[in-house]
Amino acid sequence: MAQQVKLLPISPEPRLIVAVETAYGAGGETLYCCAAVMSFPDLEEIECVFSHGPAGWSYEPGLLYFREGPVIAQALSKVVATPDLLMVHGHGIAHPLRCGLASSLGVVFDMPAIGCCRKSLAGHHREVAPTKGSAQPIMLNSDEVGMAYRSKDKVKPIFISPGHLCDLPGAVDLTKRCLRGFRQPEPLRLAHLLTHKYKRRSERKSQATPSEVI
Repeated sequence: MAQQVKLLPISPEPRLIVAVETAYGAGGETLYCCAAVMSFPDLEEIECVFSHGPAGWSYEPGLLYFREGPVIAQALSKVVATPDLLMVHGHGIAHPLRCGLASSLGVVFDMPAIGCCRKSLAGHHREVAPTKGSAQPIMLNSDEVGMAYRSKDKVKPIFISPGHLCDLPGAVDLTKRCLRGFRQPEPLRLAHLLTHKYKRRSERKSQATPSEVI
């Protein structure tokens, strides 16, 4: 799938961003997902949909798409709005295979995609200064594949990379413009909060007795 990834400037600027986040249930076999749509650049919540189901393959680093992709795709298929950009808690081309979760989803759904993750998976970067706005390029085999960016003072950096139909400058710029004082960009932060809320609600419901459900 890496051969299908295209890196190019996003044009025109997106009006709607859909962000996807997942969470695993107890035992790690059930996966919960939220797809949260926000307007851009004002970042107003437009729509949120949910899905859950069995995780795919057993976990293998670098192959997250095969484990989480089906449940994410189920959530994205429920979205009524027409988003212009996909933001994924996962990596784009800053990945050992140059095709992380964000790249795979971008190719499958044929839409611009950005990966933004809390941990680095591939490549290396110099130490990022502790002040907000500090950044260092992520290098992989002499190629600049992403950016380690300090989104908040004295908080660990986030790792941004283009996924598909997007280039690195555009991925970094759009991610920065989605920040609202927290470590994560706002669309992913919303998806994260709602995914975990959905997971807790679903697990409580599944554990309830018949009389409690009624």
